[in-house]
Order: sequence, then structure tokens, then C-alpha cells
Amino acid sequence: MSSHSRLRRGAACVAAAMVAPLLHAQHELEEVRVVGAPLDRSPNEVAQPIGVLAGETLRRRLGNTLGETLAGELGVSSTYFGPGASRPVIRGLAGARVKVLEDGIDALDVASISVDHAVGVDPLAAQQVEIFRGPTTLLYGSGAVGGVVNTVTNRIPAGAEEGLDAFVELRGDTASRARSGAVRLDGAADALAWHFDGSRRTAGDYEVPRGARLGDHDGEDGTAGIVPNSDFATTSAAAGAAWIGERSSFGVAVSRLESGYGVPGHVHAEHAEDGDGDAHSDDVHARIELEQTRIDLRADHVGFRRFPEIELGLGVSDYAHVELEGGAPGTRVANDAYEGRVEVLHAPLGAWRGAFGAQLGERDVAAIGEEAFMPPTTTRSAGVFLLEYRDFAAWQLSLGVRVERVRHDAEGVGSTYGASAASWSAALIRRFAGDVSVSLNAARSERVPAAEELYSNGPHLASRTFEIGSPTLGVETSEHVDIGIRRTEGRVTWALTAFRTDYDGFIHLAPTGADDADSGLPIYVHLQRDARLEGLEAELVARVADVASGELDVRLFGDAVRAKLADGEPLPRIPPRRVGLRVQYHDARLVAGVEAVRYDDQRRTAPFETPTDGYTLLGFDVAWTLRTHADRSIDLFLDGSNLLDEEARRHASIAKDFAPLPGRNVAVGVRVSFRRAPIAASVR
Repeated sequence: MSSHSRLRRGAACVAAAMVAPLLHAQHELEEVRVVGAPLDRSPNEVAQPIGVLAGETLRRRLGNTLGETLAGELGVSSTYFGPGASRPVIRGLAGARVKVLEDGIDALDVASISVDHAVGVDPLAAQQVEIFRGPTTLLYGSGAVGGVVNTVTNRIPAGAEEGLDAFVELRGDTASRARSGAVRLDGAADALAWHFDGSRRTAGDYEVPRGARLGDHDGEDGTAGIVPNSDFATTSAAAGAAWIGERSSFGVAVSRLESGYGVPGHVHAEHAEDGDGDAHSDDVHARIELEQTRIDLRADHVGFRRFPEIELGLGVSDYAHVELEGGAPGTRVANDAYEGRVEVLHAPLGAWRGAFGAQLGERDVAAIGEEAFMPPTTTRSAGVFLLEYRDFAAWQLSLGVRVERVRHDAEGVGSTYGASAASWSAALIRRFAGDVSVSLNAARSERVPAAEELYSNGPHLASRTFEIGSPTLGVETSEHVDIGIRRTEGRVTWALTAFRTDYDGFIHLAPTGADDADSGLPIYVHLQRDARLEGLEAELVARVADVASGELDVRLFGDAVRAKLADGEPLPRIPPRRVGLRVQYHDARLVAGVEAVRYDDQRRTAPFETPTDGYTLLGFDVAWTLRTHADRSIDLFLDGSNLLDEEARRHASIAKDFAPLPGRNVAVGVRVSFRRAPIAASVR
């Protein structure tokens, strides 16, 4: 590994650990190193709650979308809009308040604008996924007050040892007849390292428990047990290379994502005449065909006396999707975007160590067609940040500040919206004997309204609403506090975190009680009111017995969040309480587990929002490694989900009434790894 690999692993996220929060590696019976920990510090030396999926845990949780891959993590749900589109919901917050990254750079898609838009990140390409819960916004942007999801790949290699590392995976399931294959190759010769990955996934309409209500489809047309228009096909490929010297490196990667998927419940009325000349109306299903080409550049240098590590990153994206109505092109959305950032670790200033940096970004979004509910808009942003930390005795203190300027230029509006956001964060951790630590985090964050919150004015059929923006919205301000206590070493580890966030001018869609005269859809307006979110997250992992050559472990976990406006009115689509239990056996070759998660009823609903019944999801997983040679391995896996065939709906999903979660499902697959020579782990 090159002499500057420490920066490659940590600089992209180093500030996230120093920013207010205390990073906690949520390890599930396997040791996972937090990429964001500064200078290779252990999980117990930094402070914010964080979830990390890697290795066998990531393989077991892998879903069709990033949202479903993460939906089982503490404090995380999803906006589930069928198998083709799903975005993470963190502590009850979604959309522009949750930032999705790929290797520290924004996903550069339009998923935050509408819940039926897919995230431009392929989970099959991930080597590790990090979920930063809480106000980890100073490094990546003041807007992500809910949290940050960072997908770590090796598309720009960070290792330069000669050799070849190959990986192939094939899998399929029963609920949707899904079939997928993925390949990943990493190699190096002299100072040149290269990478390639590709995947293909297809699935038909998925099955749900027979008798489950599917919106307007409840069996009369023979669709009982099948969610119509829920099939998908996704193809992705990426190639990257890097020159890695003793003190500097430069790399580039090009990736391509193409996805076509049905949008459950999203239909248009098509009027026609039959053979007798009588008029009739048929429902025409909507589909989305998207394509995204992305180029990433990364460079770093190690060795300056005052600034020992410097890293630059740039992502440029050309994104477009078209909505098909009965096979004919309808609304088209285009998004040309870039994000660039520089991060600099400075030499110690007395007892203080830290980083500073700057970030620039631009997004041009244009929608043309029937559902173009906002005008073409250019959004530009620029921000600077400073993050510092120091240790003294058994204490650690972290401080951070970020200042950001955002400007929206919308066609036909006649004026430019510009505003600044200033945020700060502080964290204190106290370590005790027995690997126990207590943390206190506080932050004040400001968020500039998103373009869709300002300029929406039209029908939005995905949410079945007519949305109207408010160009006079002000900057949203939040004040956040969380307190945590945890133990990260030993036969029994545990963590308990309580949090509270108070919002001044929380931006939300509020119903007016009126319907649009042309579309008949209920009218919703973006308004600002004070709000409060508070919740609790808990986890315990215990090694209860040594069995044969392996271990038997138990994991207990649960989370809850409550959100309301100042007058006590509940906020919409807040996930219900849940508790879970996992029992797992693992040894050198076998991992076998059974997991049950109970989701409570959600009866605290906003006006015009329907309640959601509770349910229990029971599943199992078995993974067995066959080692045929020291440099080769074959892994077989068998997973079962929703074994009780329960009618399950995510309350955070707008589509929950016509797109419940899949019914009983069994997935089977094989993974083959080949290593000719050691290759750097290349995790930033």
C-alpha cells in the first residue's frame, strides 16, 4: 500500500468524525473498521452514532436499491416505491435532508426531488456503506441535517501492489423471479492500479401475500398476490485507473447506470373510443427509463510540512430519465451536475489536530412534459469548513464550523433566490474503564430551501398531489442534541443513544383542503412551522456460547422516533417503533442466523394520512464458504425473508397503500473470489 493510503482511507470522511458527532461502529458480530475515523482511531475514540455495513453483513442486507439495503439499520427506514426506487429515511427525515454520496461525492441524481426517482448509486458496487445519523453536515453540506449515506467503492483504486483480485456473484429469488450477476476486477502493475465492475439485475412483478390490498387492485382484475407494474431491469458498469506514487496519486473513473422500472400505482387515464364509437377510459401504467454517465477524478499529495495530507475530488454527472406512459414518452427530466471539493489535514496546532476544506457544486435540472411540476432551475453552492479535535486525559473534544452560500436561478420566475447557511457542531466524549464511553453532541445547522420547495407548481402524480412552492421561504434552522453511552469491546457490547432536534421554520408540505380544478388532485403547499423530532436507538450484541469451533451470538436492537409540529400535529410518514432479535452462529466457514423484527402500528398520522398496521418480519440466512485453494474461495448463500408471509407496509412510503413489501421470499446465490497476489484493501 502506498505511503499516503491513510489519507485515501480517511480524508474523505475524516472530518465527519471530528465534526460534532461521535462515530460509533455498529459492528454485527464481525469487526468493522469505520472509514470515517480520523487517523485510524478506534471506534471507541470517536463520538457519533454511525452504522457501517461491510463484508458478510452487507451481503446479507443487500437489496435492489440503496434504500432497501439500509432499511434494517438503526434509525433508518426507506421511501420504498417498489423495487425500482427507494431512498433512505434517517431518523424520520428524507429528501433534501439526507445526502447520498458515492466515495464522498454527491450521487448527482434527482432522487431527492421525487420518491419515484431512483438513486444513482448501485449497491452491488459497494464495498462498504456508512450511515451517519445526526447532524454530520459540516463536511458534506449544511442541507443534510438528517444524515449522510456514503457508499465506499474501489472505482478509483487506492492500492498499487501487483496482482489481480477477481470477484463474481450470481443470485436469484422467488418473489419476483429476480436474477442478478455482478463482477469486480482489481489489478495493478508497477505504479498503475486499475478497476472494473459491472452488474445486471432483472425482475418481474413481485408477489405479496394473497389478499393484500393493492390500492385500486384488490383482486377484481386477477392481480391479487402480484403488484402490477413493479418489474425492473438495471445495468451498471464502471472502469477506473490510478497512478500511485510515493507521495502523490491521481485517478479517474467512468461509470454508467441504466435502469428501467415500473412505478406501482402511478397511472394515467387514457381516453379512447371503442369500435362502436363509445368513449371509454383506460388506465395506462407509467414507467421510468433512466441513464446516468458519471466521471470522477481524485488526486492527493502527502508530505508538506504544514499540510501533511491534501486530497481533491471531482464528480461530473450527465443524468436523464423519461417517463413512459403506455410505452410513449411523457415527461423528461435532465440533470447536469458537478461537485468538487478539497480537503486539507493541517499539522498539529498545539494539542489541536484537524482539517479544513472547500466545496463547490452546480446542478441544472430541467423537466419537460405533463408532470413538469417545477421550472428549469440552476442551483449553485459554495461552502468552506473547519474541523478540529483534541484529546486531554480521558476526554476528547471535537469542534466544527461550516459556512455555505446557495443560489437558485429558475426560468420564468424573474428573480434569483440566494441565501447563506452557517452551522456549527461540538462533541465531547468521556472514556471509562471497561471500554465504556459517554458522549454528548450538540449542533446548530442551517439549511437553504431546495429548488422544489421554492418553485413547485403542478401535479405530482407519484405522490398524487398538486404541489405549490413558496418562493418566500426562509432558511431552516435546527438545534440538535444527542447523548449516548456505549461499550464496544468484550463478549457483550451495547449502545444507547437518545436525541432531540428542534426546528425553527421546518419546511413541509401542508394540505390546503382544496382540490385542483384541472387534475382533481388535493393541493399541498410548502410552508414553514416550528417542529420537534426526538427518539431513541438501542443495541446489544452478546456472545452467549462457544459451540464447537464457532460462536453463538445474540443481537437485540430497537429504535423509535416521534416528530410533531409546534401545535402538536404529527409530521407525516414517520416510521413506527420497532424491536428486533437476531440469533447467529458463525465459525471460519459458516454463518447462519435467524432474525425477527416487530414493527408497531403507526397511528400518529398527519392530516389526510392513513395509519399503518404493525407486522413482524421473520427471516433466516445461511452462508457457507468452500475454500478450494489458498487464493480461491467459493461462497454459497441461502436467504429467506418475510417467512410468515405478512402484509407489510413501510409507513414512510407514499406508495404503501398500493405497493406493500414483498411476501415470502427465498434467495439463493454463489460468490466466487480469486486472488493471484495481495492487493490493497483500497478503502478510503
